[in-house]
Amino acid sequence: MVTRYVSRTLVLQFCVLAFLWCSASLATQTPPLTDDLYISTIPTLPLHENAALSSLPGGRSESPAQHDGDLDSDANNNAHFQWKKALQQGFFFTGFMHGFRLATEPQTRDALNGHWWRNYKHSIGELRGWDDGDTFMTSYIAHPFEGAIFGYIAQQNDPRYSRVMWGDGRKYWIARLRTLGFSTAMSTQWTLGPASEASIGNVQLRDSPGFVDLVGTPIFGTMVMIAEDIADRYLVAPLENRTANRPVLAFSRMFLSPTRSFANLMAFRYPWHREGRLGINGENNKLRKEMLRDYAEGTGPKLFEYTPPKKRSGEAASYPREAPIEIESSTHYETFLGGGSCIGGGGSGAVRIKPSLQLISKVSGCMVINMPKNQSGDSMTYQVGTRWTPRAARRVSPFLQMMAGGRRITHEIDDVAKRDALLKEWDDGAGPSHYPKRSEWSAEHQENGLALSAGGGVDIALGRAFAWRVGNLEYTRSWLGDVDQIHAANGLRVSSSLVLKIGTW
Repeated sequence: MVTRYVSRTLVLQFCVLAFLWCSASLATQTPPLTDDLYISTIPTLPLHENAALSSLPGGRSESPAQHDGDLDSDANNNAHFQWKKALQQGFFFTGFMHGFRLATEPQTRDALNGHWWRNYKHSIGELRGWDDGDTFMTSYIAHPFEGAIFGYIAQQNDPRYSRVMWGDGRKYWIARLRTLGFSTAMSTQWTLGPASEASIGNVQLRDSPGFVDLVGTPIFGTMVMIAEDIADRYLVAPLENRTANRPVLAFSRMFLSPTRSFANLMAFRYPWHREGRLGINGENNKLRKEMLRDYAEGTGPKLFEYTPPKKRSGEAASYPREAPIEIESSTHYETFLGGGSCIGGGGSGAVRIKPSLQLISKVSGCMVINMPKNQSGDSMTYQVGTRWTPRAARRVSPFLQMMAGGRRITHEIDDVAKRDALLKEWDDGAGPSHYPKRSEWSAEHQENGLALSAGGGVDIALGRAFAWRVGNLEYTRSWLGDVDQIHAANGLRVSSSLVLKIGTW
């Protein structure tokens, strides 16, 4: 028992130090923040410049972490995404999360023993269904925060869109689309990649696997970013027009934008740093007090005042009404005609090849409901097909679609008494030398076969960027045998979803 304790402690210390050292060695290439430097210009978000700033020398702060730029909102339009810094900061955050897991989860430390490649492949292969067994707080609060942090890491390394605010119209939504792409890639890496929960800790071999994190982390994370941006414009910015109190300003920026603050830490900036905003310490604070005093006396403008983006003169841009690309996030309920039903969700992508025809691909998972105690069932479907949209340019657009692919049904029966006994023996040091895997205390029955689906529904456009797929009713046919009491050969599925339209705005 003493040997096991010493071994675990050494593994913990080595792994945490290795992760943090490797991550820090990358992240420290980003210069640290010098918040007490004098900022010579206040850039537009767009914002108004105080006349007192015009007499200050130079057009840019020398602080490497406060690249506030000049007052031209188009100055960085040709700048490229800073991939190196974004990946450094993204993997620094990944290393931070792994360090936390290794420090707090004995089962993760234990999984470092064994054949890495074989366990990694097995862990990925276990992915199925929708729910992963985590609590609501973990799946729908913590993981979306993770997605938002990855999103803000992307934004702070994207010079063209690093200063967007809620209300900036098309530019704002392009920025969110770019951060969604980066967040999707990094959160998928965290779940399934070579430096993921699957490769370091083999989490899918211990806990229930599911698609909820792959879908929810980037999408709900983007919603968190939008909420923080709204709070920043309507709560934080007006507060900065009224006070120069440093604790109040720091707390308001961090409390109302927690994920952006954490992303700043990954770049070794102060958490209250805001791109294009006056700092809160040192000479920045003195300047802020002077500007607030001028505004109170009527001799100067507000410190921050939002103005809509300038509309360019000349010919207006023209965009098609039929979206060239669509990305969908859906939730669905399916009833199996042979008995049973399931609830879940999924995601799909569609490419338009003709004004009324799309090629689509979709992956979804659902959890079988009303299963006996200590039993669970799930379904995973992966399909490609076509969608006919005769009125795609209209606000109300009906459609028909047909898809083909595969379906996997899994029924798992847990021996809870055996699981508890194995865990107790492992905790006491009297049982097996490794943390018990699900396969040691559960039995799994599985079928995989060809699957077809056909149906239709209606979309309602919510502006140029979004559509609500109000209802989609499909008949499903799967060529697979019964999996115990789950009879999924024939079914009816009804779904509703949010659709992001790309290329129409």
